[in-house]
Amino acid sequence: RSVMRRFQTQLNITSAPSGSTERGHPAPMKKVQGLSELKADDRNIEIEVEVISHNTRTQQVRGEERDIAFGMLEDNPNAQGETTRQRWSYKDWGGNTNLVPGVIVRIEGASVNEYNGQLSLNINQSSRVVVLKESGRPVIDSSEPMSLIEAGKNEGEVTVIGRVLSLREDVIHRKDGSGTIDVFRGRVGDESGAMSFLSWEPFTHEVGTLVRIERAQVKRYRDNPELNFGRYTNVEVFHDSGFSDLESLKASTQASISSLRDGAGDVNLVVELFEWTERHFTDKEGMDRTIWSGEILDPTGRCRMSSWSELPIDSTKLPIFLKIEGGKVRSWQGIPDITIDSTDQIEILDSPPWQPIDPSSHIIEVEFNELATGTSRAGVRTEATIVSVRDDSGVIFRCPDCRKVTRDGACIDHGEVEGNKDLRIRMVLDDGISTASLIMNMAVSEKFLDNSLEKIEANIADNGKNAFVSSMRENLLGRRMRVEGRSIVDEQGIMFIAEKAETIDCDAVLAATEVRTKWGVA
Repeated sequence: RSVMRRFQTQLNITSAPSGSTERGHPAPMKKVQGLSELKADDRNIEIEVEVISHNTRTQQVRGEERDIAFGMLEDNPNAQGETTRQRWSYKDWGGNTNLVPGVIVRIEGASVNEYNGQLSLNINQSSRVVVLKESGRPVIDSSEPMSLIEAGKNEGEVTVIGRVLSLREDVIHRKDGSGTIDVFRGRVGDESGAMSFLSWEPFTHEVGTLVRIERAQVKRYRDNPELNFGRYTNVEVFHDSGFSDLESLKASTQASISSLRDGAGDVNLVVELFEWTERHFTDKEGMDRTIWSGEILDPTGRCRMSSWSELPIDSTKLPIFLKIEGGKVRSWQGIPDITIDSTDQIEILDSPPWQPIDPSSHIIEVEFNELATGTSRAGVRTEATIVSVRDDSGVIFRCPDCRKVTRDGACIDHGEVEGNKDLRIRMVLDDGISTASLIMNMAVSEKFLDNSLEKIEANIADNGKNAFVSSMRENLLGRRMRVEGRSIVDEQGIMFIAEKAETIDCDAVLAATEVRTKWGVA
């Protein structure tokens, strides 16, 4: 096909392949690096991509049943560093066996398809697919059932067996304002865990039903996997007398505060509520709104809880214990916030599942590496080694309107302003496995340095900021540090906001002996 296309272009043969602009005049090959360079009317495209997912379905094409492949692909497959990669969906009309998840290919003769304002890539029958790098991923048979925890690690088509744990009707508003779509949301569970699902088709199975789900799509929202059921998904009742019952699965899949991730939905957990307040405000449309919020905790940590409906909670009788079902997780200042939409999502427990916890002393000890690779958390304590003191530590000035740090007397949002004086220390901590940024505000910094803002400012005025930072580095680099506060984990890494910080005296000889013993070094 590639040879024929080349000669047809050179000889101007009238029987042009797919991708011609008009009969006898084939469109020139358009070679692009990224998907962002393409437009809706582009034809005869050449691009290098990585195949993210690959699925097949049977559909009618010109009166015949054909297996059509579809999935997701990503551009700039060989780019290094922080290059942004864009994903598009694709449809393969040519039955290319080279398209498997993880493979990097060069596609010649593709075209762009536009539907409802969304662009996708058509790999036509005349297109050529050349493998540039073989896939390193194991080949997964999407028709074979897998556990929910394994399905959550994939992206694409899967088959799972699970029991329906929850189900509710919902409405999605179209982005273009053309109307709404009725959908069903819920959770399914098995012995390995649970996963939320979104069904675009009517879901008729009741809570507690054991079902086999074929050709479901695993999609991710803020790194949370979700099963999507569409037209080609088959959900049918499954019979297995040894499968766990509904109550057992609900108990085993109940979440804890330490496991909450931003964007998670249909979360079930038991918490202790120790603070509850009501706040009135005016939204962007000028409407008066009310929101109720407070602090919750369990033996694994603490976070916030918010509700857009008035709940039967008496703030004078706190603490109380709540069972939450179907909550949503949204970040608030980097910390998970459980959002409740209606009163039927909570149940006030008569008997406490644990002894009331004192919020003032509820600090959870967490290994530094576990903290760095986990979710955002509040009320935690950890230890690591100081490996860097940032140059921007010391006296700073903040915008009086937005509190952003000013540069040369100007705020990036509000222009020239007279900034408010502040003190902060920024460091980098490391435990030999993971690294995290550390920030201390003025109160924590003054206590940690055993010095006041005024004295630090005078020191900098006399000796310069570089001397101040160099002195901290000389005293602190390589020392062990214990910090308490909250961690914010995102795609850029982990940042720890310290509420308390102190250095730990360490016996260097003993520490060196332990390292040599651990690694077998004489």
